Amino acid sequence: MISIDCFSQSSQRSDCSILFTSQKYHSNESRTRLIPNIEFAVSKAVNEFCHISVLYRELMPSELATGMLDNKTYESRNSRLRHEELRLQLQKLRPFPSDFEWYEFATGLMKRSPLGGLEALSTESGIVDLFQDIRQRRDFGFEEIWRDARPRLEAYKEKFESEWSPMSDQVLTRLSLLAKSPWTIERIRVHFIDCLYGGFGWNDCIGFAPFPDIEVQKKFLAHELSELITPRRSLVEALREASLDLETAHTVVDLLAYFSVRDFLAKPVFPGVEKKGIKPNPNYYPAVEELYPLFERYADRPSIYQDFRGLVKDIVATLKGVSIIQ
Repeated sequence: MISIDCFSQSSQRSDCSILFTSQKYHSNESRTRLIPNIEFAVSKAVNEFCHISVLYRELMPSELATGMLDNKTYESRNSRLRHEELRLQLQKLRPFPSDFEWYEFATGLMKRSPLGGLEALSTESGIVDLFQDIRQRRDFGFEEIWRDARPRLEAYKEKFESEWSPMSDQVLTRLSLLAKSPWTIERIRVHFIDCLYGGFGWNDCIGFAPFPDIEVQKKFLAHELSELITPRRSLVEALREASLDLETAHTVVDLLAYFSVRDFLAKPVFPGVEKKGIKPNPNYYPAVEELYPLFERYADRPSIYQDFRGLVKDIVATLKGVSIIQ
């Protein structure tokens, strides 16, 4: 998700990702804590790979094919660009046995060094050679899409970055405080991807679609940042041991994101009425109504838990109907 993408001298101008970087460190009482740089980018290579993944999602990992690659509107609008030759090649290769391999390749594209090609991407599936061939041939229709998408994505990125940058360090600090976990990465690459139905956070990279509403996009980014820092393993283990819905882990991630970014969003015109897509949606996330009061109290007094295990313990207790915090 950064730097300059260049596969050839002739395509250098149209194959560049645009990068912006936020602030680096936050000082508190003479201590300097690491706050990651947020690096925003628009990359042709990343967008083209996701474009292929959406158009041929039946050959992608099922979790992705039924999730963020399931953009039926984009797929229908560009169905004419599907090629049987490419479908057969992907079917033969089956380059992504699981979502792990897909994420590794996508984020590998985001993290390539300036002037770097695809050779450094670690994969044994043959997708590197195939993707290189697709980009060099330019006969699969993406050039037409990119001529329209690139200026739109770059304009959106510039506007979003200008609004996110002043609040970035505060949101990241707040997330770290509520997740009871320090940031351990120096930078986070954030790419705007036109064709996704949603987005993803993986290690130190985030890719997501641009929403028309900038305030909703800020919450969306906070959610993906929460995915990166929330100690999900201990949470999922506790939910499993208590025989509770494991999907509640997604609810916790979103509640942490919401209470980290809420105070930095534009206030609603009508008091108490927030835009759809900002407050955790009980129709999508399980147990929102049960957990919301707990997180609202926690956001006001983060010191009530010494570590994340204390929060998890009360989450489990709350879901079982017995809160341990009075």
